[in-house]
Amino acid sequence: MDSKDFLMQPADVVVDEDRPPRLDYRDFQRSIVLLSNFRSGSHMLKLSLGKLAGMTTPAEPFNHGFAPEAGYTLKMYLAQGGPRPSLMTEGHAALHHFMARFYAQMPARRSIILDVKYPQAYAFGVNASMQVPAAVPVILEELHKLQMPFIHLTRRDQVAQAISLMVAEDSGEYLVKSDSAGSAPQGRVLRLSPRDVLSRARQLRNATENARMVLGALGVRQHEVTFEDLTSPSWRDHYRAIFRFINQYADIPENYVSPTRAQDSSGKVANLADIRSFVAERDPVLNG
Repeated sequence: MDSKDFLMQPADVVVDEDRPPRLDYRDFQRSIVLLSNFRSGSHMLKLSLGKLAGMTTPAEPFNHGFAPEAGYTLKMYLAQGGPRPSLMTEGHAALHHFMARFYAQMPARRSIILDVKYPQAYAFGVNASMQVPAAVPVILEELHKLQMPFIHLTRRDQVAQAISLMVAEDSGEYLVKSDSAGSAPQGRVLRLSPRDVLSRARQLRNATENARMVLGALGVRQHEVTFEDLTSPSWRDHYRAIFRFINQYADIPENYVSPTRAQDSSGKVANLADIRSFVAERDPVLNG
């Protein structure tokens, strides 16, 4: 049974116990895609939307590295037994099969933020039929077909993004809670290769440009916002614009503090000025 037939089963059809529950379009209507690369501030934005508007903020559903206690993710789906469509050859049907199981774990009625990182968008393969002017990830294609709005979170300062990623990879610390914002930088101070930082920053830019191309080819309804917007003095205006885009209302208290601290790895790198200078001579746009 392909994904379309699976979705369109009459309500009185008895579904096999080995099959997941049928998908409900009301789940799609309450879902919002948050698309970003790593170290873009997606966790900060997702948790803030959840806290301010009462939205459900599950772990990245297409992350295959999370432990089971993180929630229902691709890793748990792959570990489950029973018949299912092949991710390799039946990507569209497999995605619908996964989403049915995912939504079965979600609370009813509340809006859901689907946190998707660029590389994870390719977990169910690529549609290269060229019905649109690009080869597109099955996940993004299907979520767009289901008429979900996309928040596209990017970062202008890709040198800072690359440094943040490299520091996090070294320390294993990817999230810092707001209540530790005033503490001194933890862990050792690194001396990073300027050439390596430049290479990573270019890789991050390539990924962002590719994502923009894919979203444009699909024609998704999207709102792009940057990490710098969300940490600027006018951050409230940008959050309000997001709420308008997703048709949600939320009050932002005067004393509101984000659940996670804005990423700033500058205090953990000994040769930041040398890195900035090296990049400025070769690809200055990456400095933001």
